Amino acid sequence: MPKPPLESLRFFEAAARRLSVKLAAEELHVTPGAVSQQLRKLEDCLGQPLFERHARGLTLNTAGRDYLAACQRALAEIDRATAHLIAARRVILLSCTPSFGAQWLIPRLQDFLRAHPRIDVHVSTGNRVVDLATENIHFAVRHGLGDYPGLSVSKLLDDELVPVCAPTLPARLDALSGERLLHDEHRGDWRLWSRAAGLNTLDCEQGVVCVDSNAAIEAALAGRGYALARRSLLQIELAAGRLRQLPAPPLPSALAYYLIHRPDTVRDPEMGIFKQWLLEQAAATQNKSPPSGGLET
Repeated sequence: MPKPPLESLRFFEAAARRLSVKLAAEELHVTPGAVSQQLRKLEDCLGQPLFERHARGLTLNTAGRDYLAACQRALAEIDRATAHLIAARRVILLSCTPSFGAQWLIPRLQDFLRAHPRIDVHVSTGNRVVDLATENIHFAVRHGLGDYPGLSVSKLLDDELVPVCAPTLPARLDALSGERLLHDEHRGDWRLWSRAAGLNTLDCEQGVVCVDSNAAIEAALAGRGYALARRSLLQIELAAGRLRQLPAPPLPSALAYYLIHRPDTVRDPEMGIFKQWLLEQAAATQNKSPPSGGLET
């Protein structure tokens, strides 16, 4: 027995309810010709007409009236089932800084969403420290020393700073000059790096100060100067050749990116899946084996 296409049934339901090809087309945002084509396809599939066609519109015949009632029940059931599935999607809320979100998390997140279509991840970016308990945030990524009492803590990424530039600029130390430096809000980073690299003549008081490290990286990508940025956030740009690292040692930092959450959060299976994915992605970034449970404090 042939099965009519679902699209034809929806076109039929709209035309039968409105008794007008034109009004059905307006409702469905298609042309009247498209509606007529779907109606003919359905009638051909069923082997009998469903309408009596007149100059002023349509009239359902007996078969059409019976079929409309059955289609409306079936379509309503499909709509209810769809709404139930959508409502059943698990939403995970994560807070992080704009630079971590834009440079590291978002480029990788689409892979997770494709692998887990029933999980939605809502990312809130900002530099404000959120309260996981009172604001109902499931996870947060913090940049600090890892001391977060009462919370579960897993180190994600170390925080070496490396000098980078776009391919349009020479990736050489002798090309560095004060006016070409791109600073983030921590203006002292270039001073610390130049001292560690032995470039004591570099005037680190010059250059453009950006609102945050993400803005500094964007300026570097546009060829506006040299940025000092966290290597862990630049992996994709460096691998793609959109940025080049200057031949100089990185500036180590005691700071790192940490994933934190309330201890009971990962009792939810979907939350546990998302946490493990984050740890695996971070381990791949730094070529390490992912921790089984993270650093618990």
